[in-house]
Amino acid sequence: MATAWPAGVDWEHLEVTEADLEGLLNQFLEDPLPRTAEELARALIARRLQEIEERRRGLLAGARPFRPRDRYQVGDRLFFPHLNFALGTVVGIRDGHNPEVGPFKVIQVRFEDGGALREFAAEYPLPHRLNEVDGLRGPDEKGLQPEEIWATWGRRIAERLAARLEGHPDFVRVGDHWFPRALLVELHEGHLNLVEALLDVQGGGPLPPEAILPHLEMPADVPPALQIFSLNAALYRDPRFDEVGPAGQFLWFLRRMEPPEVLETPPRLQGAPYRGSGQRLDAALRGIAAEIDDEWSALEEIRPGQPGEAEAVAWIATYPHLASGTAPLTRRTAQVFPLGRTHRIRFTFEDPTTGQRWPGWVVRERRYVFGLREWYAAHQIQPGCRVVFRRSGEPGVVQVMLQGRSRREWVRVVKVEEGRLTFDMLRRQIPGEFDDQSLLFIDDPSALEDLWPRWRHRPVRALVQTLFPALAGLVPQGTVHAKTLYQAVNLLIRTPPEALFEEVMDLPGCVYLGDGYWRWVEG
Repeated sequence: MATAWPAGVDWEHLEVTEADLEGLLNQFLEDPLPRTAEELARALIARRLQEIEERRRGLLAGARPFRPRDRYQVGDRLFFPHLNFALGTVVGIRDGHNPEVGPFKVIQVRFEDGGALREFAAEYPLPHRLNEVDGLRGPDEKGLQPEEIWATWGRRIAERLAARLEGHPDFVRVGDHWFPRALLVELHEGHLNLVEALLDVQGGGPLPPEAILPHLEMPADVPPALQIFSLNAALYRDPRFDEVGPAGQFLWFLRRMEPPEVLETPPRLQGAPYRGSGQRLDAALRGIAAEIDDEWSALEEIRPGQPGEAEAVAWIATYPHLASGTAPLTRRTAQVFPLGRTHRIRFTFEDPTTGQRWPGWVVRERRYVFGLREWYAAHQIQPGCRVVFRRSGEPGVVQVMLQGRSRREWVRVVKVEEGRLTFDMLRRQIPGEFDDQSLLFIDDPSALEDLWPRWRHRPVRALVQTLFPALAGLVPQGTVHAKTLYQAVNLLIRTPPEALFEEVMDLPGCVYLGDGYWRWVEG
């Protein structure tokens, strides 16, 4: 009895077709403005619904929906939503008989597919679900309202559409907006050379596209949003330029004028990430490793929008970062630093004590933040000092500070003597709060840097065998804490704590006592 009726859309498993993309292209032609995946997905949903409605209206032209409450005459052409919108003609009418219902009619309908006559109640006085159909969808067919569809399947549809657009040559994405490639405003080599010169005058940048456009004399009849999109698209394609803005903001910088430490990992930070499970370590050592918060302890992706609402985080300084002018970018520290679409983000550091400001860089792909060398030197920061990073009330500005007052303390002083590291307990001036088990004081950093090339590629085990007796000799008990060992080893070899602790567990002469302590036993 079914006629060729346009079925509804399987929104849950929707496949984006070429016809869908052609429909979006036509929309861009009518209204040439970049759009997000959500905006395009909503337009796709509306288009699919309009197609279904138009096809159904065409099939139902000259017919009216069957509803039990309505009155009909012989010759009326009806469609039946609950029968897959089958079409038929009323060929007879008689009285119905049911004392519990009251007076009603029974209509006889012959369906257009040549089937037998069927009878249906009409002028029916009681409530019935078929009275509620809208004429274009059946009683069990839901989801023909755009907002209903978006609320249930919208995000999934937008993701599938974005994936289809990503690999399609006719569309270009800039940030979270899309636009047809053929409709972009053309920027030729002269435009790009002018942008390079403009950024060069600005010390490399950064500049937003709104500050660049007035110098390019773009066509006046092009909407500003499309001018910005076209400029960003052209700069993305040119390797001379680097987009360094935080999420939601475009900022452009000349790649050749970025600090070398932003383009390449500083040598002192280069090392092997930890790829083990940590199951060989007890709860105390795993907790210490988590407290150290080394950027190579876990390889979780750091991305914009990740959970975290901390206003400030404290970091226990380590020598590789102090020597490089950097700080680690971990899931914890990333809560206060700006993140963005790209792997390098330019922002501003501020010392709230002095009001001084200077450039900083988030290098997300290599998990560090650069721009602190002068601040570390000015405050004489030592391994084990507690450095605080805090979000300011101003977007793109991160404050860096110490807590507590400077004071003289008995500390482990690192010296280089006869080509090896030695340790003594001496009094030194410490610039603020510190972690007692992590604190080391380096009297002569240049001597340490001279020694570093001889050790940087040697096995961690060899360095531990050299350092452990010297550290154990600082206390009568002959013990060394995990934090102290981590700081000492990273003076010469870059290693995350878990890998180091596992190495020490197997080292002859090192006896693990629990609570993060080892004792050195003479062989």
